[in-house]
Amino acid sequence: MTRHLAAKETAGIRYAPAASVPLRTLTASLVALFALDNVLLLRLLGGSPALVTALALIVPPLLAGIAYRFMPGACRIGLSTILFCLAVAAILLLLGGEGRLFFAPADWQVRDAVLADMGTHRWPFDYWLDGHSQLLRAPVGMYLLPALWGGASQVGRDWTLFAHNCLFLGLLLAQGSALFDTRRSRLIALAVFVAFSGLDVVGNLLVQLTNGEARWDHIEDWADGYQYSAHITQIFWVPQHAIAGWAVALTYLLWQRKLAPVGLFAATLPLVALWSPLILFGALPFALFAGLRALWTKGWSWRDVALPAIATLVAIPALAYLSSGATAIGGGLRPPKAIVYVLLMLFEVIPFLLPLLRDPDNRVDKPTILISGACLFLMPSWSMGMFNDFQTRASIMPLALMAVAFGDWAGRIDDRRTRLCFLTILLLGAVTGGIGIANALRLPPSPVPHCSVAGVWDRQTNLSAPHNAYFADRAAFPFPIHPVDHVSRVNPATCWDRPWPAAIATAEARQARP
Repeated sequence: MTRHLAAKETAGIRYAPAASVPLRTLTASLVALFALDNVLLLRLLGGSPALVTALALIVPPLLAGIAYRFMPGACRIGLSTILFCLAVAAILLLLGGEGRLFFAPADWQVRDAVLADMGTHRWPFDYWLDGHSQLLRAPVGMYLLPALWGGASQVGRDWTLFAHNCLFLGLLLAQGSALFDTRRSRLIALAVFVAFSGLDVVGNLLVQLTNGEARWDHIEDWADGYQYSAHITQIFWVPQHAIAGWAVALTYLLWQRKLAPVGLFAATLPLVALWSPLILFGALPFALFAGLRALWTKGWSWRDVALPAIATLVAIPALAYLSSGATAIGGGLRPPKAIVYVLLMLFEVIPFLLPLLRDPDNRVDKPTILISGACLFLMPSWSMGMFNDFQTRASIMPLALMAVAFGDWAGRIDDRRTRLCFLTILLLGAVTGGIGIANALRLPPSPVPHCSVAGVWDRQTNLSAPHNAYFADRAAFPFPIHPVDHVSRVNPATCWDRPWPAAIATAEARQARP
């Protein structure tokens, strides 16, 4: 359980957990892990093994030490809470297909191949695509450690990735428990956060009534592809984006609760870019608000400048790597049809925003809720690349903040009618995640990949994007990279031993149609 060492008085009795870990220890550990990814990227780009090893031994502990010293030391997290959060993270990630015990969504076709290429080839390596030597240019933060530790072993890579992501997600959930005072409020908030989703089932029913058919194995596609992903969907489909977005949201909330300095939130932004650069777009309004509030209230010190400055310096190679050739992806205004937009807001945003705006006692302050609502209202109008990745990924932080606020509100409801309203919204939203879990249980585990990323690219069961979504010409990088290994242009006739489970589901659905 979470308590302050300064001790809370409950009926005149002071309480402190028998076995606990300082919150700042967990936070410093997460900072070190994100910093280590940024250092390891240098090796992927051709940095000297000796130099990268030296930096890996110096930079992460340095940033972690600064973060540890700058955070208040009173708040502690009970060991039982940490173990419980790690167990929850493990269950969710296993159900999402990690470890290859359960079905994995189709996005893992490319993700598996990325991890395999990074584990089986010497760094740096290149691909021969479209008549050019091209390098992998993608959010590879989640893959670096698992590729190094798992190496050429498929089983090793699979389980190292699972353990790696379990540690990250478990640490995030454990630190999030510090935002709530009682075991009851923490359990309610956790349940709400995991189940959090828009009312996709209502939108899909509307599509069914209008068109005569609708997709029920993944109901978030009901709004012409525009969506705000459920938290279960984010864990199952895009854990790298979810972990990055939730890390930024967490440090923001810790700052709001005076459990961490504003500089920690600012430092997290560049460090997580290697996991999900699109997260930064959604975090920018909150960073601006936090900076202005810190200046207005004089709630900052030189430490709040030094920590993000060092973090940014560490992340410069990652930021340069991610921006190399990125303009080819394209972007701009692409608003949805008026009726789609209205329904999207009506089913995905308003049911959560209105109760929170009317709640005077929420731990997430009103300006933060208003900024979250404004972001969610505006994000569907902007697009990057072929699909709506900007909306679905940039929205992760504001959605997480709304989910925490919604969970806080739920723990304080004492009116029967209001409780019924809350449960209706929560249960309708939970259908989305429930379908994802049902897919995990009814479909077979994903097959082992045999093709490279380039080989899988045009054989995905999902729609395929242009190569510039994951690759960049070697000449586009601002620094010279000399590959020591080359991914073979020849791929097996089939990329998997058996059909991908998502393809099976799609084929069955098509055969069932009249």
